[in-house]
Amino acid sequence: MRTSHQALYEFGQSFLAPMLNHYTRELLEHSAGHRPVCLAREGWVFFKLLNHLSKANLIELPHAPCYLKVSRTLLFRSMLGEEGSWEIALKHHFKGTVLNLLMKRFGLQLHEAFALLPAELLGFSLRLPDDIEKVIGWLAPHGKRLHDHVAPTREALQHYLKQEGLLDKTPVPLMLDLGYAGTIQKLLTKMTERDTAGLYFIANSPGDTTVGKARAHMRGVFRENVKWSEGYVMLERSLLLESLMTAPHGQVVDMRLRTDGTLDFFYGRMAAPQRYYQDLETVLQGAMDGVEEGFRLGIQYSVEEIEAIYASFALPPSAIPKSAWHLFNIDDDFSGNGVINPTQLFGL
Repeated sequence: MRTSHQALYEFGQSFLAPMLNHYTRELLEHSAGHRPVCLAREGWVFFKLLNHLSKANLIELPHAPCYLKVSRTLLFRSMLGEEGSWEIALKHHFKGTVLNLLMKRFGLQLHEAFALLPAELLGFSLRLPDDIEKVIGWLAPHGKRLHDHVAPTREALQHYLKQEGLLDKTPVPLMLDLGYAGTIQKLLTKMTERDTAGLYFIANSPGDTTVGKARAHMRGVFRENVKWSEGYVMLERSLLLESLMTAPHGQVVDMRLRTDGTLDFFYGRMAAPQRYYQDLETVLQGAMDGVEEGFRLGIQYSVEEIEAIYASFALPPSAIPKSAWHLFNIDDDFSGNGVINPTQLFGL
């Protein structure tokens, strides 16, 4: 019988390595004139992989990658109350109260919400995006107070972006993430006021999007122009990937700039991948070793082969090894759903 460690390692090697192999090769094709910027929780894995392959002298990038510790929640918090930002922040699905929305999507703490808005307003129920105009009507009159309150977050974020070179004129940032709508890329494009590129596993709406004074270009590696509920397995069951491709610290929800110029990061709740990160590291090590072996031996995969591999794990019950079941847990507070278990959700 295989040990748990071996099963986890082989799972990463067989499930994640082929798609990371193909994604990395696509990245190399688009690296000229770009600096890889690995975004959010999933970007942690891309950052580790690129450094792993660089140290093994298997890839050479024109600009060293960076890991940008951001999230939609952090970015929306920094923009809270900003004129023109409500439509961006409220277009994603959410169900709950105004208080839930402010805490889950904008990262406000309970005492902050009650100090900033009337208690009656915080109790109003909403469903997004259906109620977007109604919610804007509720919150917009309080915009200046909200915007002033999050100034420390905004100051720290601007310092962080400058520190990481995101405000430099060259090279063009190439944002790396799973996908799908490129919300973080678009928000960063707006904040930095410079053109950006994005390379995703799946891009719902590829091509150019004008954001403020700049342009965000998106490209999908495995599939483009595919929408939710159309039956594309890698999208419909992408929560499996989001559970595994995550950082040990989870989601960043706030940051502060110290007087000495250093930054403090604050994180949201820990889901199972963070609590059992030693097991997840075994899965990721198997994946990275699998990519390294593929590059050494010149092994490549077609998109169709990767889709078939993904479906072989994501559709039949018990295809995912039992020793990895506890890792499939993800914080979906952004949509008001709390912590989700994808294997239970999909009947695996």
